[in-house]
Amino acid sequence: MGLWAEQHGRQLRIAATGTFLFGGLTLLATLQLFFLQDYKGYDDYTELGIVGMVIGVLGLFVVAPEFMRLKGYENDMKEIMSLSSSSEFSKRRADGDEAARILGGGHAEVWNAFLVEKGLKKRG
Repeated sequence: MGLWAEQHGRQLRIAATGTFLFGGLTLLATLQLFFLQDYKGYDDYTELGIVGMVIGVLGLFVVAPEFMRLKGYENDMKEIMSLSSSSEFSKRRADGDEAARILGGGHAEVWNAFLVEKGLKKRG
């Protein structure tokens, strides 16, 4: 079982944190390269800015798509839970089940509690 699979239920939080960190690194590197390198005292950090930019962009390239995919599942689940039409809910329930299965952890618990509350699933 891989490291990512072992983190089931925490993937969204990990991907969000990684996206935030790599995005921040990219932003700081961009500030250094485009604005600060011309100021005395900051010109020594240009090489670090370039390295930071490369690491940040590569990190975002890896982490951001997974974050957006998982965030999409979370948004789908919230949208399905807010539906008032029973027929529309019936059509989209499989999507909600899949989102809860993929997200796991607290999302699955919230989804199961929602189904119990609606009378669509037995407790347990």
